[in-house]
Amino acid sequence: MGCIVSSLACCVGGAACGCISSCCPTCKSSTTTRIMYSGILFITTLISLIIRIPGLQDEMMKIPGVCKDNNSSFIPGIDFPDGELDCASLGSYLFVYKVCFPVVLFFFLMSVIMIDVRSSKDIRGPIQNGFWLWKYLLIIGTIIGSQWMPDSFAYPWMIIGYIFAFVFIIIQLLLLVDFAHTWNETWLDNAENKDRSWMIGIAFFFCFFFAAIIAANVLLYVYYTKCDGNSLNIAIITINLILCILVSVTSILPGIQEHNPHSGLLQASIISLYCTYLVWTGFAADTSDCNLMSEGGSSGIATTLIGIAITFFVVLWSVLQTSSSNYSQKLGVAGEEGALLGCTGTSDDGGGGQAEEGQPKVYDNEEDGVAYSYSFFHFMFMIATFYLMLVLTDWWNGDSAHVGPDSSSFSKTAYWVKVVSSWLCYFLYGWTLVAPAMFPDRDFGYN
Repeated sequence: MGCIVSSLACCVGGAACGCISSCCPTCKSSTTTRIMYSGILFITTLISLIIRIPGLQDEMMKIPGVCKDNNSSFIPGIDFPDGELDCASLGSYLFVYKVCFPVVLFFFLMSVIMIDVRSSKDIRGPIQNGFWLWKYLLIIGTIIGSQWMPDSFAYPWMIIGYIFAFVFIIIQLLLLVDFAHTWNETWLDNAENKDRSWMIGIAFFFCFFFAAIIAANVLLYVYYTKCDGNSLNIAIITINLILCILVSVTSILPGIQEHNPHSGLLQASIISLYCTYLVWTGFAADTSDCNLMSEGGSSGIATTLIGIAITFFVVLWSVLQTSSSNYSQKLGVAGEEGALLGCTGTSDDGGGGQAEEGQPKVYDNEEDGVAYSYSFFHFMFMIATFYLMLVLTDWWNGDSAHVGPDSSSFSKTAYWVKVVSSWLCYFLYGWTLVAPAMFPDRDFGYN
């Protein structure tokens, strides 16, 4: 009975969500809140994927009273009135835009409302940490209602999406560079202070990553350069290899090691592998004969789903890490306490809530100060939704209102966004290597 009451308080009222705590260890309210908001992002992605399932339009047309111009009869001999939904647009990129539109507005409004919230005792705290039933119903209802929006909104919405998606890409690349440095520094510290066997792990992973980089670039040359006018693809692959070699050599130069002793080949291999992945995704969007993998349906729905799944988890990781206070401090928007996303076994590490012995529960760890910036958290989810919207629509250029994934058009925008992003990632990582040597009087956080 207690679990039911707490679940109702979480879903209907402003209480922190404890409805999942009966099967989980003791968790911070800041953790469960971020999990619940991540569910909204997941539902948005899932709906966008479902409406792109081939043949969905035909199945929807069979349902009476739903679609416009419904000429099929659900029951023989009985004519049903036409519905209001334009089922012909299902599976189109425009439909994905309409799904993401209310989600973006929701996170934008939440970002504005949560500006300067210092603790969960703030009057706006319950809005952030509760009312989950109404929030989810609001999102689902507005997604349904957005399908009656005029198609003319798509082009300006696309322009806004490109701007904020670019901002998200920059933050994501910054996080990737920081992740690479943090991984290498942590394992090097373990090797120096605990067990030298950690060096074996470092050596294994940078060898594995470099082997993957070599294999990937060979495959890029094989599958994406066998066509007329292939000089651009050859040049981009060659530039990627040159930049990979350049940052790898730079990371182990004595002058760089003197000012940044934790720099090394592990970070360089992580960055280079991700940049090679970005180049591949740019080439994979090409539907011309330069993409040999598109022949015979080898770049079909399975490849699309795998790519979107990888993108979604990269997006979610970036959002959750950026909003945590450790990463927010590096971006200048930290919360009041240094708590990362996670659950603990006790409630002694923060907040005023106390967990009874043997009774797992969600406790409020933000009474004295928020664990992350509420406003920036929602801003990150907003621009992440924009980014996913463009990824799910193959960076659509707005040429046709009902263009879909089966279109033979090739978005050069998607091509160049991913290629330039890879170059920018190399530049950001290279700057973290040379900046301490160029400005030795400044503190870059390296020991």
